[in-house]
Amino acid sequence: MLQLVKGKLEGFIVGGDQVESIKKFPHVAFLNLEVADSKQEFICGSSILNQLILLTAAHCLDGIKKGTASVGNVNRENGTLYRIASFRLHDQWDSNDLEKNKNDIALCKLKKPLTLGSNVKRVVLMKDPPRAGTADLAGWGATDEKFFTESIQLKHTKQKLWTHKQCREILRQLPKGAICGGESRARQNFASKGDSGSGLLIDNKIIVGLVSYKDVSVSRSLVICTDVPYYYDWIVRTSERLACSFY
Repeated sequence: MLQLVKGKLEGFIVGGDQVESIKKFPHVAFLNLEVADSKQEFICGSSILNQLILLTAAHCLDGIKKGTASVGNVNRENGTLYRIASFRLHDQWDSNDLEKNKNDIALCKLKKPLTLGSNVKRVVLMKDPPRAGTADLAGWGATDEKFFTESIQLKHTKQKLWTHKQCREILRQLPKGAICGGESRARQNFASKGDSGSGLLIDNKIIVGLVSYKDVSVSRSLVICTDVPYYYDWIVRTSERLACSFY
């Protein structure tokens, strides 16, 4: 996850509960990513849109050479592995203008299609989802921000949903196409390093947000998320083109 510290963004689920069965969150996919021209690796979350396409944050894939997706298991090391064939970042995402952090959304195409079933399912994408006060968040990110201990086991928590207008009352800067999740003053039960790109879901199936970044000068527990319905048209258009591309 990106963190905004003194005007700069830098790479960075605390608390929450372990997920006992992937059937509760069959739509999640764990991403292991390798940076181009480097042996450095890092992790992100993503959500299954269909058999070939995963939805995640643009900053997860920016500068990436290759990667894999693990699905179908709460233990990220025991899931079925799929190689990432290609990906598309939002055409207006600008990694050189991270402070504004606009358009933090991207799609991955897998080398071979997923086998859908009770452990691997698609999220529901809606342009006008029903209103909700909370959303579910599941991820394999840091469980302790002091030591940045990561979790091999999938964890989940509930997040309060803030509208763009509500979030703007707390944050000095918030780009269009962003909402907030979590509490402004909480010691646990919030997203952290490694949870970037993970989905916020209402009714545990309708995706409304993607974990993007935090402005830790304001709050460590309030998470700025990409507003997925805001980008509905881009997702539909780009996923069709990506699915039909050779690679």
